[in-house]
Formats: sequence, C-alpha cells, structure tokens
Amino acid sequence: MPLEPQRRRGLPNAAGTRASQSSAFPTERTCLPMPGFKTVLAMALGAFLFGCASPELPTPRHPVVPVPVIDLSARQTGDTVVLTFTMPTTSTDQQPLPDTPSIEIYRNGPAQGTATVPKRDAKNKSTSRLTNTIPSSTLEQYKRGARIEFPDKLDSSELANESGTDLIYTVRTRVSRTKASADSNAAALRVYPPPATVRDLRVTMTETAPVLDWSASEQPSGPTGGKAAGYRIYRAEVDPAVANAAVSDPSQAKLLAPTEPLAQSAGTEYRDTSFQFGHTYFYSVRAITQFGTETVESPDSIPVILVAKDIFPPASPRDLEAVSVPATNGTAASIELTWTINTEPDLAGYNVYRSENAPMPGQRLNNELLSVPTFRDMSVMLGKSYFYRVGAVDQSGNESTLSSIAEVQVPGP
Repeated sequence: MPLEPQRRRGLPNAAGTRASQSSAFPTERTCLPMPGFKTVLAMALGAFLFGCASPELPTPRHPVVPVPVIDLSARQTGDTVVLTFTMPTTSTDQQPLPDTPSIEIYRNGPAQGTATVPKRDAKNKSTSRLTNTIPSSTLEQYKRGARIEFPDKLDSSELANESGTDLIYTVRTRVSRTKASADSNAAALRVYPPPATVRDLRVTMTETAPVLDWSASEQPSGPTGGKAAGYRIYRAEVDPAVANAAVSDPSQAKLLAPTEPLAQSAGTEYRDTSFQFGHTYFYSVRAITQFGTETVESPDSIPVILVAKDIFPPASPRDLEAVSVPATNGTAASIELTWTINTEPDLAGYNVYRSENAPMPGQRLNNELLSVPTFRDMSVMLGKSYFYRVGAVDQSGNESTLSSIAEVQVPGP
C-alpha cells in the first residue's frame, strides 16, 4: 500500500509519528505570521505597566502614603492635652491625596505599673501605643481654620504626680488600609495636676466696657504643688444670627473663630476695654498654676455670652439759654437757643423741643439731628411764652433725658 495516502489520513509515517491534520489543507491558508521578539517584549511590558482591564490612565501598584505631619504641637488644658497640626494634602509621590486621610494618634508614656516619674534622659522606659483613631468622616468637628485640634483626655493616674509626668505624642495619617504615613515630629510635654475650674463667671455691660467677675479658684496644695498664678481670659465672637439664643444657652453659640487669649488677670475681675458695641462675645476663664518655669491652665469655666448693645444715652445738655430776637424790617421775630456742647465720643446730635405748657415736653422742632449746640426758632408768634428743652442723641439712637427748661416770651406788637 502506498505511503502517501496513509499520511493524508493521519496514519503514522515512516518515522513513527502521526501526520498533522493541517497537512491536508493548502499551506497559504493555515500558517499565520509569527510575531517578532521585539513585538512580544513590548506587549509584555505594556501589560505589566498598564494592566489589561481598561485603557484608562495607569494606577500605581503600591499604596498611596501621605507625607508625614511636620508641625505637631501639644499643650495641656485642664485634664486634657490639646494636639494641633496641619493635615497633609499630598502623597510621598508628590501627588494630591485621592481622599481625606484618617488619623492615628500615638502616645509614649510611663510604662504601666511604673510608680516613679520618668526623667528626661535616654534611660526612660516607656511604651508606645495607639490611643486614638479619628476616621476621615469625623474630622470636621476637629477643624480650627486650616488646622486640626484634637483633645486627648488623660486619666487621673497620669495627672497624679505633682512633679509632672512626661508624655510624647506622634501622629500618622492614612488613606490606605495597608500602609500609613511615617511618624510625625514628636511633641513632648510634661503634664501636671491642673487647678480647679473657675466658677460663677458673670459679665455685666457698663457704659465704658463689659466687666467680667468670677469666684476664686482652688489651687493644688502640698509640698511640691504649684503656685497660683492668676487667671487667663479667653474671648471669641459669636455669629449674630444665633446671638439671642446663645445668651440664654451658650451651647447654641456659633463662633466665628476659635477662642483666643484676651488677657491675664491677677484678680477675679477684668474689664474688656477692646470690645465694640454691636458685637456678640463669648467669654471663658481659666485658672493658672505655676510649676517651676511651666504653667498649667484649668479647664474652661462655664462660658458666658454678651450682646454688647449700647443702651447708655448721653448726658443731658447743660446751660440751655433762650433769647428773644425782635422783628425787624423784613425779618420776623425769633428765638435763639444755645447750650453747652456734649463731650461723648459717640455723640450724633441734638433734638430741640418746644411747649406752651411747662410740664409738657412739647413737639420736636428739628427734622434732622442738629450737629451744633445752637438753634433758631422762626415759628414763634408775638405775645406768646414758650418753654424749650434739648436732648442729646448718640450714634446708637439713645437719647438723653431732656435738659432743664428755658422759658422765653416773645414781645407783643
């Protein structure tokens, strides 16, 4: 039997192998061109760099890591350490962060079970632990302008040593579950037992300034305790839209900016001479204790809200005089009024009143406030007696009590 037909039916050939089924078809229809080595290499490299899911822009194959925080600071207020820092906005690849990071706060303190106060040297035995995690969804409540301000409340045991307890804080941020940023700069401080909270804070609006007063604060006592160092007053402005509600309920106050130190007082009273009428103010007071060269503030007092409204009229004009001016050819009779000028810095002007009955103030003669302490009444009638009074008005619209009466009679014909 001829061998060629056997090969065409796929039977073993003379070498003992089976002929390919494709050999039964013309060569030009079955053979595809093979890609070259460079083409295969380029395709493999493209798949590695860009993936093959979609033709979109390439995405990094490593986690996005924020740059570390570099301006962490810490201060003690009462039984709380307040941490302040700026949130990162770029990654270590120098690209904008795709999402708002979450925050992890770490604290190094005395090792648990250690009763002695750690010294400031390299031999300190301390532990580092994650004390707080702030999800990105809750960051808004800690924003103070462009910075984050987070309160870390301490345990009473951490504030028991009157010679102080050393704490060191660092923070990390993350947008990826697999990798956080590097540690921030370390913020170290020594915390002390704080003074007691100031009680009974009050504010009274006077003509020249709001006056705050409060009860004296109890200070720590003991052989190594701190020394009382007075009080620090804090102030902020309140959104006028909620001013009235905030007066009766300070928790309703919406501050236009965070509270800032206004002044320090050795006693339990302070006059805020830097106020402005028409503004609403939020006040709180903290007691201060001195520990060597360091100071510690108490927690904030219960705040008070004041609407600085000018309800104080000017003084009554003095030395009012009225003189009758007789008629002349072509000029009717009139009354000339003069008085001593008021000295209030917010004086807006004067009103003049006339009556024909002494006990009554009568009607106002001027349509607009008088800017000078003189007035001529051209609407008098011959033979009548008139009683004049003058009132001073300030820029808030408050009018003084009226001046004493000036009586004058217009001569008859």
